Amino acid sequence: MDMLPDRKAIFEGIKTFVVLPDLSRMPEDFLSHFFLEGYEVYYILDDPHLDLYARTRVLLTLFPQTMLFFNIERKAEMPWPELIRRIKEEQGARARIGVLYGSQTDAQTRRELQRTYLYDIGIDCGCIPLEYRKPENLARLTSVLAANQAKGRRKFLRAVCDSTCTVSLVHSGIRHEGKIRDISISHFSCVFAEGGPKLELKEKLQRVQLRLSGMVCAVEAIVRAKREVSGELLYIFAFCEARSFEGLSPEIRTKINDFIHTHFRKRVGDMVRAGVAEVWAHPESVA
Repeated sequence: MDMLPDRKAIFEGIKTFVVLPDLSRMPEDFLSHFFLEGYEVYYILDDPHLDLYARTRVLLTLFPQTMLFFNIERKAEMPWPELIRRIKEEQGARARIGVLYGSQTDAQTRRELQRTYLYDIGIDCGCIPLEYRKPENLARLTSVLAANQAKGRRKFLRAVCDSTCTVSLVHSGIRHEGKIRDISISHFSCVFAEGGPKLELKEKLQRVQLRLSGMVCAVEAIVRAKREVSGELLYIFAFCEARSFEGLSPEIRTKINDFIHTHFRKRVGDMVRAGVAEVWAHPESVA
């Protein structure tokens, strides 16, 4: 049986998990920035009910393309080299791993860290020092994600929408209501009921209203494509600004990005919780 479109979209693409992040150096608002740049990044925080090894096994089992960054300044249930080596030996090239540590680490310790993780264990996503200055960390981590090609083939993250996401527009003096199928910060697609608007390619529409699970956005959009899908006419729009440049105003872009981020975070969180519950029910699976 084919996977539902939303679950398929969630499973696909590279996911980056930062394990036990230092929130004083990389606060949670970094995640919105990463999503805006097209990087699907999540934080894995403390969980007293399940050890880190089991949790990383859940992530690597659930998602076929996973990158893990471990904050080795936090304590784990076993020494970090032992834990990371175990994961690397079991998962091989599939486990793409990096480590984070404080930039105040002295030069000798830094060389030892690099020798242990890069050469002895063979991690491939780097040893990344973090500063106490958050703007520098954000720029550095964004560069690390780019260097590791953490976007994959996706330029922007796209959320598959449910019935709570609708579009409303006026065409030829008539208001039409439709259902949004998916949305990114560059495009959205939608279908209208029978008798919907007859839109032409490159036609520009003003005062298009999007409702995204209760959040309302007023945008302008250009018809970029249309095609028949399962008996419905699907329209694909590119966002544009008043001066006809493609794109969104910073305010609207942030709102739509927040919706996409929340959508992914909830879906991925639900999958991870279900995976963890399965481990609790069958602990021998990660013994």
